Formats: sequence, C-alpha cells, structure tokens
Amino acid sequence: MESTGTLTLAVDLLLGRADENELPPHISNALRACAVGKAEFPSRSRLCDWYKNRREGGIDALVPQHKGRARTEGGWEATAVALYNQPSQPSYASVHKALTEIHGFTCQYPAVKAYLKALPAQLGKHGPARLGTNLHRLTQKGFVRRSTENLRVGDIYVADGYKADVYLAHPMTGDIFRPELTVSMDLKSRFIVGWRLDEHEGSFAVQSMWAETFTRHNHVPPLLYIDNGSGYRNSFVDEEITGFYARAGVVQIIHSIPGNPHGKGWIERFFNTMKEDFLKMWRPEFYCGDDMADEMRNKIVRECKARRLTPPSVLQFTDAFNEWLSRYHERKHPEETTISHAGVWRGLVAIPPAMSLIELKRFIVQLKVRRASVKHKKREYKHADLYAFNGQTVQVELDMMDNRIAVIRTLSGVWLCDATLITPIDVVPVTMLEEKRITRASDAIKRLNKKIQEHEQRSGHLIDADAIADGALAIDSTATRLENDDEDEIKLELY
Repeated sequence: MESTGTLTLAVDLLLGRADENELPPHISNALRACAVGKAEFPSRSRLCDWYKNRREGGIDALVPQHKGRARTEGGWEATAVALYNQPSQPSYASVHKALTEIHGFTCQYPAVKAYLKALPAQLGKHGPARLGTNLHRLTQKGFVRRSTENLRVGDIYVADGYKADVYLAHPMTGDIFRPELTVSMDLKSRFIVGWRLDEHEGSFAVQSMWAETFTRHNHVPPLLYIDNGSGYRNSFVDEEITGFYARAGVVQIIHSIPGNPHGKGWIERFFNTMKEDFLKMWRPEFYCGDDMADEMRNKIVRECKARRLTPPSVLQFTDAFNEWLSRYHERKHPEETTISHAGVWRGLVAIPPAMSLIELKRFIVQLKVRRASVKHKKREYKHADLYAFNGQTVQVELDMMDNRIAVIRTLSGVWLCDATLITPIDVVPVTMLEEKRITRASDAIKRLNKKIQEHEQRSGHLIDADAIADGALAIDSTATRLENDDEDEIKLELY
C-alpha cells in the first residue's frame, strides 16, 4: 500500500496477483476461504471494509457481529419436549397437534418442528427416552474396539447360534424348516473351526459341536468366549468337576454380557457375511430373511406346503456351506492383510484333548448305588462290581445316542465298571435324544390343542355338554307341545 499510495490500488493489486496465481499458497488459500457465494475471492469493497475495521478496532473487530434473530419463548417448549421423548416415538406433527388440541397452546407447526430438531442429542430423535436405554447405548454411544494382535492362534474360541435365513426340507417330515446353526470361530485367525446344524440350539447340540471341534483339530483352547444362553450355560457343561468344560480341559469360560452384540462382534460379523455372500446367493428362492419380499416368501411357503416345490435338503446345504467356507477361509485377514484366514490358522500349536470323541459327547450325573445298580430317570443300569459300593454316590457317564452302557466312576474319576441297561423302556429301545424329541413333540401338541380350544371358545362353537345338562336339570317342570290353527307356529307351554 505504501508503494501504490491508496488502499483501493493496493486491494486491486492483491486481487490481480491472486487471479494470476502469483501469491504465496497460504495467502491464496486464505482468500478463497473468505470468499462468499460462487466468487473465488472476496470483493474489493469487502477487503477495504476489513482493512478499516482492523485499523479502528483491532483484530477483534474482524469477528462477525451478526448474532441472528433472538428466539422468543412461547411457553410450550417444555411440554413439547416431554411429549416428544416417549417410547412410542411420536412425530413432530403429532406433538404439534397435542400441543394445540389438548394442551391449548398457540403455536405453529414449523416452530415446533424447528425447536425439536434443534434439541441436544440426548433429547432428540435418537435419545434414550425414545430408543430405550439399551438400544441407545448400543447404537449411539461409543464402544471400545478390541484388538486380537497379541493373541496366539488357538488361544480363544468364540461361539454363538444363528437361526439361518433359509428354508430347508426337514429330514424327518420333508416339510420346510429353518435350521439352527451353532458356529465356533478361532478368535485370532477368524477361522471357522466347527459348526453344527440342529432344530434348536440346546445343550446337546452345543456339547456335540464342541466335542467334534476339539477332536477334529486335535486342540482344546484355554479359553472359550460364549453366549449366555441355556445351551452354553447349564449343569451338564458348567459343573466344576463333572461338567463338559472341565473334563475337556478348558481353563476359563467367558460369558458375554446379555444384550450386548458388540461383545461377540467377530462372530456376529461372520454371520452377516454368511447371510450376504452365501444364504442370499446359494438358493435365492429359498432365502427367508427380514429383507426378503413378503410376497415372495409367502409364495415359497405355499408352494412347498402344497408339494409343488421341493426345498433343498440338509445334505445339499451342508455340502454347499462347506464349499463356501473353504473360499471364505482364503480371504484376507482383517488385521494381517498379507495373509488369509487359513494362513493364520496354520500357525496353530495344538493342545490335544485328553478324551476321545465318544467320551467328550457323554454327559455325567452323580447317582447313588442301590442293590448293585444305579437308576437315571426311567433307565436302570446294573453290574456285579457295584455291590461293594451300595449306598455310595458315583459318577455315571451316559451317551445320548446309545443307552445300552453306562460308565461308572468314583467321584475322583477312577473307573469302576461298565454297567448294562436292565430296564428297557420299550420293545424298541429309545435313546435319550429320541426321548427328548418325543417329549418336545408331545409338548408342542398340547400347546396347539390349548390354542385350538381357545379359538373355539372365542368363536362360540364350543358346546359344553355338562353345562347344558346342568341347565336342563334346573327346569323342574314338563313341556307340552301345543298346536294352534297356524301350522307355522309352535308353542311350548311349561306347567
């Protein structure tokens, strides 16, 4: 400015050099940041005003003095916040109507909407009062991301159940059903070490999955990170001495916090990948997830029930899923991106299980010996060597698939004998697993009968013979049929 003589000439020279890209980068960037609208740089008048303000009021004078229009309170704000923050999640329009029609406030819808949208997050659309504290914590609050870099392969197995979003043919009835998958994963490598398909995620399914997994890879992990469901937490697996985990050699069990899917994020992420990459692409017409069109899903159900369409079998699903797993294991590891899941898993240093597959699948109960025999529910097992242990409590190992033999041990685990079954249940032996299935089917039939009876009562079609008889006995008189000249009219006279 000293060389040009006037402020206007100095500003023109600055803007000219800016247009020619002759200014230092930091000055050009600052000018572009101050531009308004579509202009690349501030106008000459704006730069002159800034210069004058700076000379008269210092650097503080460059701060914008516009404070916006001051909002006036209408008296309805607190009521609007209370109405809006409800678990039913009312809309802005519903809150506005309640304010004007019920509470008698005079307010405009745009003002109510603008006020509610400007509320802090805790009181806004995704606040805990509208979403619920648990869902708000899971979806809105931050969480700690845990790394597995310091783990070794085989240190921790993670497992959970998943109701597969696909229709299969039931192996017994042929009707459609959704299978329950129990999947276990090595936490370090994200390698799927075992999986099992059942009708439901019960204790037998979980114990069998673990037994097959431990023996397949000849390795028992020191820690298991598992769900809190009844299949993973029951007396058969949790008991300190006779429980499955203790017998298998697992050192510590970590149960996830109920209602916290982030705790099992690794296996939950795998389920999502399986759903997107396998279930939706394998047999798309039999996919039945929540994002499937209801029209198509209902059509598939009708066609299958009418036997016009045959859903895939369990064997077909098993072969296809194993084939997809082999491709999944060759994908890059999320933390060690230069190697695949299978490549990381190859670094396993195995800790062999101390029992065979058959022994791991057995469950143990403690029973008292009476007359050289032990009795578990309706089954009685006997051996001559048990005579010396009459009145004492022993450990009895039972197989869910074979009820002919019970392995008897002392409470310290010393083998005593293999007792044989002496009380057959039926002409054809029924295993404990089959007995559980029969019991479950019987319970389901009872529940359905109750439901049918309830529907009949609601529709008024149920005739209670006892009630009618009681009502008939209450009439202590006789009835005579009277006929008059009008043949269409019949009267009953009581006397």
